[in-house]
Amino acid sequence: MKLTNPEVRIETTNHCPANCIMCPHDTMTRSLGVMDMDIFKKVVDDAVTYNIDSIFLGGFGEPLVDVLLEKRIEYIKSKNPDIWVNFISNGLLWTEKRARGLIEAGLDEVRFSVYGTTKEVYEKVHQNMDYDKVMANIHRVLDLKKSYNSNMQVLVFWLMLEENQHQYEDWKEYWIPRADAVEAWKPHNWSDAFRYREVPDKKTTCGRPKTGPLQVQWDGTVIPCCWDYDGKMILGDLREQTIEEVMKGEKYEDLRDAHAKGEFDRYPFCNQCDQLYKRSDVLIFSNRGEGTIEEKVGRSNSNLFKIK
Repeated sequence: MKLTNPEVRIETTNHCPANCIMCPHDTMTRSLGVMDMDIFKKVVDDAVTYNIDSIFLGGFGEPLVDVLLEKRIEYIKSKNPDIWVNFISNGLLWTEKRARGLIEAGLDEVRFSVYGTTKEVYEKVHQNMDYDKVMANIHRVLDLKKSYNSNMQVLVFWLMLEENQHQYEDWKEYWIPRADAVEAWKPHNWSDAFRYREVPDKKTTCGRPKTGPLQVQWDGTVIPCCWDYDGKMILGDLREQTIEEVMKGEKYEDLRDAHAKGEFDRYPFCNQCDQLYKRSDVLIFSNRGEGTIEEKVGRSNSNLFKIK
């Protein structure tokens, strides 16, 4: 067996210090925790036997809450130094020690979420965060990247909201010459939580049940995709099963069958998801990777540099 998508996503923690207005983290009912290192090694050891070329260390938390993050990256690289390792961060916890440690561990890419250009707007969107501290941390990362002569990619992303839309052009002008790449997106729904997009009656499969990537939560359970922030659709448990057993299991097969037949009402969580409606206009701007906006929307959002 080979994984159709060469990316595996591992949520090492779902803890997060922020309370961003577009994020349903505070409505999450599943337990908060940090992945046990033995479980992490079991998942990685299994994953690297397939044709994967990337491991995304994220799910529904801030990766730097995990004090073992550097050791996890080192472990992945010890198995295969060519595996691309990346994650999304809010930037709050990037002390100089952590920044140096992550660069030295071999982190290939970090994507910072910065949805404002002033303290007032930024902290209105990213509540419980400190704009000045985050900005200083990101600039420190950029400076350290140069001093280490590192190839680590530093990306900065924007989400277009009513609260920040008047700052978009200023944000783009500021970050394009500083970051390795920038992208701006329209917000998406969180299925049973926030609603930003209308979902018409005519729907088509998002493709994830068939093509992945594999999404593992901090406790080792497997869900169909990152939109399932609360773990409503558990498809397997890698504490007790192998990746092959989960991917070929009855639950995964039934989900694939429902998507293939367009019978989304068999899975209410999927049925209300905006990913069943293809729209290229959700990506506003991108200078990351090659191709048109339409082509970029069709690729893996977490790892556009690697997934072709």
